[in-house]
Amino acid sequence: MQLTPKRFFDFCAAHVPLLHAIAMKPGDVSEAQVRQLIRTFSDTVQEQPETTWQRLLELQIIVPLEEGSAHYVMSQALLQLLNFLYNDALPTSPEIIQGYIAALESARKRLVVGVEAMDPLSVHMATSEVDHTLRRMQDDLDATHRAVMAEVARYKADRTSVSVRERYLRILNLMDQYVHPLVEIVRVDGLLVGTLNETDLALRAARENGVFSEIGMIERNERQIRALRRRSIHTLNESRKELQPLYEVLRRSSAIAHGATLALGRLRQMRLEDWVANYVVLADRASVECPPTDAVLRHIIHEVITHPPTPPPVLSMTENQDTPPDYVRLLWLNELPAILHEELPVKDLTGWLTSNFPEKSTGDALLGLSKLLFDPTMDVTFKGGEQKQYRTRDGVLEATTIAITKA
Repeated sequence: MQLTPKRFFDFCAAHVPLLHAIAMKPGDVSEAQVRQLIRTFSDTVQEQPETTWQRLLELQIIVPLEEGSAHYVMSQALLQLLNFLYNDALPTSPEIIQGYIAALESARKRLVVGVEAMDPLSVHMATSEVDHTLRRMQDDLDATHRAVMAEVARYKADRTSVSVRERYLRILNLMDQYVHPLVEIVRVDGLLVGTLNETDLALRAARENGVFSEIGMIERNERQIRALRRRSIHTLNESRKELQPLYEVLRRSSAIAHGATLALGRLRQMRLEDWVANYVVLADRASVECPPTDAVLRHIIHEVITHPPTPPPVLSMTENQDTPPDYVRLLWLNELPAILHEELPVKDLTGWLTSNFPEKSTGDALLGLSKLLFDPTMDVTFKGGEQKQYRTRDGVLEATTIAITKA
C-alpha cells in the first residue's frame, strides 16, 4: 500500500517515545520486545496495542530482518531522521569518505567526457551525481562532528559510572579511527582537496563551454565544493581541539591507574619490611629546605619590576602571493618517482638527479635521493668502489655509484 506523508507523520507525532525507544535498541528487536515497548510507551486507552503494532508494519516503520523473520529493524531513513532530531549521530569512517571521493572522481571523469563530446544529457547526469555525492559527504562530516561532540559531552557529564580505562579507549578509538585518518584526506595534497579542485575545474568548463543549460545546478555544486572544503577542515580542527585535551588527561590517568595496579601487585608479593625499606621515604632521611629570606624576595621583585619589557610583535597585514617554497618542494618530491620511472633503468642515480635538477640545493637533492631509495616500487643496488663527486647548486655530494631498476 502506498504510504501517504500525512498518515505517516501523524502516527510518528503521536508515538515519539515509542519510536525513540525502538531506535535506541541495539541491533534487531523481536516481535515480543516491540509489543512490550508498545504497552510501555503508548497510550493504550487511545489506541489498542494490536492497532499500534499493525500501523508499525503498514507504515514500514519497522521492517523484518529477512523474509518471514520475527525479528525487525527500524527503517534506515527514519532511524537517520531520529538520530538527527536527537543529535545522536554516528561518526563516519575515513573509508566511507574515501568511497565518496572515488564516486566524485568517477562522476568528474564522465563530466569531462560529456563536455568534450558536447553532450548535455551526460553532463546533466554527471552533475546530478556530483550534487548527490557532495550532499552525502557534507551530511556524514556533520554526523562525525556531532558524534565527537556528543562523546565529549558524555565524558564531561558522567565521570563516575564508567571506568578510566573504558573512557580512555572510547576517546582513543575516536582519535585513531576517525580523526587522525582524516588528516591524510583533507591535507593540502590529500585526496579530498585534489578531487574537489579537479571537480570544480570540470564544472567551470561545462559552464564556460555552454554545454549544460541549467547553470543554477552548476553554481550550486561550486558553492557546495567551497563549503565542503571549509567544513571538512573545520570538522577536523574542532574534533581535534575537543578530543586532544581529554586524550592527554585520560592517558595520564590510565598510566597512573596502571602504575597503581603494578604497585599493589608488587605489595602483595613482598613483605612489609622490604616494601618499607625499598619504597617508603623515612622521616629521618627527608631533606628540609629553608624558605627564602626577605632579602631574596625583595631582590626577585626588584628584578621583575626593572626587567625591560618585550616589545609587542608586529603582524604583517600584506599577503604574499608567492607559492610557499616548502609546498613547491613537496610537489617535486611527490612527482619525482613518476619522472624516474620513465627513464628506468638508471645506472647512476645520484648523477641522474643532479644533472636533471641542477637548480636544487644539496638539502633538496638529499631529500629526493632518500625518496627514491625508499620507494617500494624500485630495486636499488649499491655498486661500491670509489666515491664520486656530484655538484649541486650550493655544494658537492660524495657517494658511490647507485643503480636503480623497476621492482
